[in-house]
Amino acid sequence: MSHARDGSVALPDGRRLAYCDWGDPDGVPVVLFHGAPGSRRFHPDEQVTAAAGVRLVTFDRPGFGASDRLEGRSLLDTAPDVAALADHLGLDRFAVVGVSAGGPHALACSVVLRDRLQNVAVASTPGPLDEVPGAWAALPERMRIAAERARVDPPGAVRGVVRYMQRYAAEPATYLQGGPRADRAVISDPPRREMLLADVAEALRPGAEGFADDMVGLWRPWGFRLDEVPRGVHVWHGAEDTRGAPDFECLAARFPGAHATVWPDQGHYGVVPRWGEILAAVATR
Repeated sequence: MSHARDGSVALPDGRRLAYCDWGDPDGVPVVLFHGAPGSRRFHPDEQVTAAAGVRLVTFDRPGFGASDRLEGRSLLDTAPDVAALADHLGLDRFAVVGVSAGGPHALACSVVLRDRLQNVAVASTPGPLDEVPGAWAALPERMRIAAERARVDPPGAVRGVVRYMQRYAAEPATYLQGGPRADRAVISDPPRREMLLADVAEALRPGAEGFADDMVGLWRPWGFRLDEVPRGVHVWHGAEDTRGAPDFECLAARFPGAHATVWPDQGHYGVVPRWGEILAAVATR
């Protein structure tokens, strides 16, 4: 039977990293990287995880939920945090799954921790602005201005994102509004809505700084190129996720030996109803 175990690990620099350990303690280990805003409370389906014989580890990136903030962090800063968490939990080798803004962090770990990873998967994931054709021009004006500022004044860009996110930090439920038909169907399903609300509320509980740090890190150079990612990454994209089609096409083309799948009936939250499919692909010994 699936159950969750909350905990935290002390990192070498003195920060605390909060995590949640779900499912079978002896199951196949999978580390899940939440979106933004997101937290260790993001779990697509506990029953599916349990049925798959998986030990799922979720964690709050710095500044989200109960994890201490790391100002100025980059994507590559996530890898040592994940390594420390895996050591704390006794995980020698494990799979990683990155969702939305968590995808680039999972990819960074695939480059730095490649000898420890069994499988790598990303879903609904943005690509780097410097490698996705037309990415800069496709950004909405407000976001393009913020991304340009992130290249020359990261702290100022963080402050700007924090100001913009104040309304969502005050009322997290407002973040779960709108979107394509498929996403509205996921959000309106009572158990899934309860999970997503808990996820966003915990993410923004300490404020919006973690979200801002995430966004600035994604807008800046990633510190690695897509062709440095190990072979065989699984990439999923929902056809109704209008935000990510060019990114998906770029990732699928640039990853060596990528396993690319388009969900014709899903949007940005496709990982939730398709969680069993994802675990079947990555939860292998």
